[in-house]
Amino acid sequence: MEFLCSVCGRREGEPQGWHLVIEMAKPGSNVRNTMFILDRWDGKRAHDPNAASFCSTACKDKYLAERHRQLFA
Repeated sequence: MEFLCSVCGRREGEPQGWHLVIEMAKPGSNVRNTMFILDRWDGKRAHDPNAASFCSTACKDKYLAERHRQLFA
């Protein structure tokens, strides 16, 4: 299985050193504003439908900055 960086689109079959962010919905709503940031690759969690994978810290930080802007705009 290949994983895709959610920011730059890079593909990797065994993404060592990648990062994960898992977004969860606020209980009782459709608002996805709770994030779990994993700085170590976890192949099991990477398959979670709410997971976003990132090939670098820069891509993860760019994604989080955009999500923060969206949530508080």
